[in-house]
Amino acid sequence: MSNSVNSKPDRPDNSPEDDPSWGGVIVGLMLATAGGGLIYNRYQQFHDPDNDPISLTRIELLIYKIAGGNEWVLLAAYGIIALVGIYLIISNIIHLRIKQ
Repeated sequence: MSNSVNSKPDRPDNSPEDDPSWGGVIVGLMLATAGGGLIYNRYQQFHDPDNDPISLTRIELLIYKIAGGNEWVLLAAYGIIALVGIYLIISNIIHLRIKQ
C-alpha cells in the first residue's frame, strides 16, 4: 500500500499533463529567443541617440511608467521571460533524457 495521499483527486499522479515533451522544449526556445530579442531591440531603442522616438506597447508603457521611467526595469522583465524559457528548455530536456 502506498502511504502518499493524492492532494488533487481529480488529477492522477501520472497525468500526461505533467510529462515533459519536445513541444515544451520548443516553447522554451521560443520564449528565450523572444526575451533575448526584445532585450536587444529595446536596448538599441533606448540607447541609440539617432533612433526615431521610442514606441512602446501599452503593457510596456505601463511597466515603464510604474518603474518611474527606468528602462532597466523593462529590460529586466524581458530578462525574466528569457530565463523562464531557458529553464523550460533545460528541465524538459533533462526529464526527456531521464524518461528514455
